[in-house]
Amino acid sequence: MNESDVCFMSAADLIASYRAKALSPVEVTQAVLSRIDRLNPVLNAFVLVDGEGALASARAAEKAYASGSAAPLAGVPVSIKDLTETRGMRTTKGSIVLKDWVPDFDAVVVERLRDADVCILGKTNTPEFGSTLTTNNRLFGPARNPWNIERTTGGSSGGAAAAVAAGLGPIGHGNDAAGSIRVPANFCGVFGIKPTMGRIPNNTTTVGMQVFVHEGTLTRTVGDAALFLAACSGPDPRDPWAIEEKPPDFVGTLDKPVRDLRIAWSGTFGGPPTDPAVLATCQDAAQWLAKRVGKGELAQAMPDLSGLAESFWIVFMTDGYLSNAGLLGNRFNDLCRLVRQAYERAKQLTATEYAAALGKIARVRYNVRRFFEEYDLLLTPVASEPAFRVDDPAWDIEHQIPPLELAKFLFPTPFDVSGNPAASVPVGFTPDGLPIGLHIVGCWGEDDTVLRVARELERERPWAQRRPPEAERP
Repeated sequence: MNESDVCFMSAADLIASYRAKALSPVEVTQAVLSRIDRLNPVLNAFVLVDGEGALASARAAEKAYASGSAAPLAGVPVSIKDLTETRGMRTTKGSIVLKDWVPDFDAVVVERLRDADVCILGKTNTPEFGSTLTTNNRLFGPARNPWNIERTTGGSSGGAAAAVAAGLGPIGHGNDAAGSIRVPANFCGVFGIKPTMGRIPNNTTTVGMQVFVHEGTLTRTVGDAALFLAACSGPDPRDPWAIEEKPPDFVGTLDKPVRDLRIAWSGTFGGPPTDPAVLATCQDAAQWLAKRVGKGELAQAMPDLSGLAESFWIVFMTDGYLSNAGLLGNRFNDLCRLVRQAYERAKQLTATEYAAALGKIARVRYNVRRFFEEYDLLLTPVASEPAFRVDDPAWDIEHQIPPLELAKFLFPTPFDVSGNPAASVPVGFTPDGLPIGLHIVGCWGEDDTVLRVARELERERPWAQRRPPEAERP
């Protein structure tokens, strides 16, 4: 088995191979690190690689398998998004201001991954403070899409998406407050899921951002996402939003058939027209799902999202500013202009304006909950166009992003506001070879249903064996 084949194995297959002694965690981790050395100079997916630490974890995992005491994800190479605190490992949040910051604590999701004995490869690229839907920053520069390096990975978990797509580890950690897992998964042709709000707790410095932030993952298979959720889910007293109930059995129920779901479909949320190839591909997959897991018909319906766009950005900007002000000190001028202007606007908002925005957010949450009393699933595109160019001037981080550009990404954001589980599932390609993902949104708390529906689609239209051109670069 060559390096490429090893690096494109799923986490589930790696674990089976470790148990059968067909492969060792050390040789797999070495292969992935070698591949990162070769491909990352082009993709810029990783901003820090901890080869020594990853190999130390791999050696420990090898001993654990030999003694029969291996933890659930022992020896699996995993990346951590650079927004997320990792004890003893530089965490820049994509900002020059934090280029030398080394936290003395782990985020809950990192704690739980360490407890599962993964091999943490390093940190993946992200925009400054996760501020935008393309992955670019002053400190490291842009991440590039393995399907076409002139195109963006999306953001803000773009480095993780590029890494997973190119075979630089089977599992990438990500988080999502406005589509930051689902947009990169969509653009890079991988599976990405943000579970229900609070399913994976958050104890980080982004306290205010807990209003929207979901911890989740990007993988090449649905089964690997189930493994990640199983390892990382469950309550934690440090997060007031954490779900107290025991999580579903994500792995054990994954292959359990799901049928007769009430399914809604919408090809637009009121933004610009959806690209014809994206619309046709997503609608075809939605119609297949309606016949396979639904009642045969797609209902044309969407929640009432009145007031969402303006209120979301008021809360997002203000909470971002409040969460990061302590880390920034007096270095606001070192931020990229996009973030600096957003934080300046946040400082000028009144308490009344912020409270009014929270009121509109509460109304959207109520409307979405009512919608899912009538439907079990909502299917949409993830974005109204495929991956745009890395150098698209509309997405220059030194300027404000035009509202028309932001409107192309109206599909994911409502479900960060409402907290519903949502995933991007690969379903095809544009005529020029750019990936297209279908957005699957489920009822609050029913992450397992979203996984099972995605699994049905994966079986019918498998995608994990597809390798992007950059992944096969000599």
